[in-house]
Amino acid sequence: MHSIKGLFDYLEKVFPLEYQEEYDNSGRQISFDNKPIKGILVAMDVSPVVTNEAHENNCNCIITHHPIFFKPIKNILDGNSIGQMIMACIQHEISVYAAHTNADAVCWDLLAKSLDLKNIALLFPDKCFNGIGYGAVGDYENDITVSEMLKKISQRFQTNSMIYYGDSDKRIRKVACLQGAGSRKINAVISHGSVDCIITGDVGYHDAIFANNNGVAVIDIGHYVSEKPIIDFLYQTVYNYLTKEIHCNDIPLMISNKEHNPMKCGM
Repeated sequence: MHSIKGLFDYLEKVFPLEYQEEYDNSGRQISFDNKPIKGILVAMDVSPVVTNEAHENNCNCIITHHPIFFKPIKNILDGNSIGQMIMACIQHEISVYAAHTNADAVCWDLLAKSLDLKNIALLFPDKCFNGIGYGAVGDYENDITVSEMLKKISQRFQTNSMIYYGDSDKRIRKVACLQGAGSRKINAVISHGSVDCIITGDVGYHDAIFANNNGVAVIDIGHYVSEKPIIDFLYQTVYNYLTKEIHCNDIPLMISNKEHNPMKCGM
């Protein structure tokens, strides 16, 4: 029998909990430690859609990037979606694990690699642990325009849901990539050194204008898309556990087919 606990313990070796930010709540969200793994679903968030998908596919384990219990939950009610979701997980004995900022720290370069940047370096090293941190900076051998970068992002992530600040004809070579909500780091990136473009999610207006006033283009690809490479990495991590650690090929593993980028463009 391959237990939920064994998988969760392995994830905490790959993404140590001490790597997470102080405000975070990575790790076990709901855990039936001693239950055998029947199937595993990987997703960005736990939602009613994802919970139903797990149940329909006989997956009793959900691995997500974002934790359920992040902001304080004062009650669990069957009249709201969060309460229904938590109750459904408990009713169907679905365990949930979140690898959030501890995974961000390990996977700091994934977005930059996805966009084929070269000479990738860590922007903000962790003060306590070597080799981890947040944000990446890299460059292209030949400069490209912001418009060409938008096309590259669209093709790589199959999305047209982007907002950019600056001139579409601006030529860029050195690019900073901040996965997730990177707007808070824009000022620090510009202070850190010369970059031509910042790619991130959840960009605030004033942060973008500050960047533009300093000659830096900003592309907001949305929180979901900026962290999509982490979901692929989580999937691969679980796959490695199943095939290389416990040598098991009969436990179903899937990335959610029903979870989609919530950021849309409209007229």
